[in-house]
Amino acid sequence: MSASLSDILTTQKNGVVGLSNIQQAYLRPLGAVTSATVTGNTLVISGSGYLCRFVVLAAGSAVGGIYNASTVASAASSNQLCVTPETVGIFEAGLVFTNGIVIKPGTGQSINVTYSVG
Repeated sequence: MSASLSDILTTQKNGVVGLSNIQQAYLRPLGAVTSATVTGNTLVISGSGYLCRFVVLAAGSAVGGIYNASTVASAASSNQLCVTPETVGIFEAGLVFTNGIVIKPGTGQSINVTYSVG
């Protein structure tokens, strides 16, 4: 008994889906997207994903924050993922977000984030 064309194509499709899942799992901790540089309160993305790292490009004169929120207005201390320090540098985060990423830079800060979605 030989396999039908439909069975062969289904097997091929399952292989492609499997490879795609492996690629997504590999990229998740590395980050697939880097945001533009943010200098004011900004919604970067809505939805769920993984915050890999953030970069403080300009230290500013006050700390800021990154929030698990779907709007700038809903970003509050209760859903803060991390503080953005008054120090220029690259900071590993490794944090899951479920609602989105909102950045609220401190006074004079410039920040960008690297993340993966899903």
